[in-house]
Amino acid sequence: MRRTLTAVLVLGLLGCDPVGRENGRGNAVPDVAPPILSPVEIKPPIVDRAPTNRVELIDPPRVDSIQVDDLKQSDGVVDILWAIDDSGSMTNERRTLVGNFSRFVEELLRLQVDFQMGVTSVIAGDGGRLRGTTRIITNTTPDPVAVFEANTTFPNSRSRWEQGLRMTQLALTSPNIDVGQPNTGFLRPNAALAIIVVTNEDDSSFGSTDYFARAFRGLKGKGNENLVSFSIIGGTLPNGCVPPGETGLYGSTADPAVRYGEVATKTGGIIGSICDASFEQTLLRIAQALNTLKRVFPLTLEPIAASVTVTVDGATIPQDPVNGWQYRADTNSVVFLGNYVPPPGSTVRLTYAYSRP
Repeated sequence: MRRTLTAVLVLGLLGCDPVGRENGRGNAVPDVAPPILSPVEIKPPIVDRAPTNRVELIDPPRVDSIQVDDLKQSDGVVDILWAIDDSGSMTNERRTLVGNFSRFVEELLRLQVDFQMGVTSVIAGDGGRLRGTTRIITNTTPDPVAVFEANTTFPNSRSRWEQGLRMTQLALTSPNIDVGQPNTGFLRPNAALAIIVVTNEDDSSFGSTDYFARAFRGLKGKGNENLVSFSIIGGTLPNGCVPPGETGLYGSTADPAVRYGEVATKTGGIIGSICDASFEQTLLRIAQALNTLKRVFPLTLEPIAASVTVTVDGATIPQDPVNGWQYRADTNSVVFLGNYVPPPGSTVRLTYAYSRP
């Protein structure tokens, strides 16, 4: 029986069609026909060279609209602290300062500056306290020159430790500015601050000039650093100088104001010479630098120039290149000229047409 089954299997295998081949291990491997590749024909693109019609772009119609810009003039408020060298060698220079003081006040009034002024000394013994019976001089103080002269007249015998930077700092900080203290009411919250030192010696305060410049600029609060300036009328750099008529006198040479000059430079102040025959030009430069009133007012949009009209607190201002206002296209602003600078706190209204799509 076993032989019969074996014979049947052998005959069955012999009867199968041969497909593929063996791989040597008794496994069938099919034959795979090679692929038939057809050639690919690459043809050049067909370009339509027929002419096309040009497209004409036409600007959309423009419509004139009216714009009104309401702008505010600054308040023009400045507090001015004088720190004066009270030494005997400064007697002539203090007289010169008093002699030029009226011109300084006149310029401030012309510029419509709302000012307060106080005087302290540069010596440590005074501690930054304001001097005089009338400690604060304002726009309305009767005979401000006489008050200033009284406040800058010092006793003959004084201490010689001169610390102008430290004394001005003390004058402008607590406790001197606290209620009931000597400098109460001097610093106004909305005012710019100007410090002016007049001396023939350099500062001997402890602390770097960077420290004092930062301290002064920080007095008006963060973001208001530019409201503070420090100016010096002192000895010239690099070797100092001798005031007119004092050549050969003991102690007449003014020391170079190195430290004061550095603080003035860091705060954008004015530097003048204590050896000038007159301080008028330096004082005028300081006064003009204290003018916080704006002459230039930018427009929000670009106007049709001929349409611009200007009013200040409701009053129409004439368009005039000398005494009135003028539009400047290069800065897109209105500039006030001559006697028409808007007064402190006034409202400037700029009305104009502008074109829009």
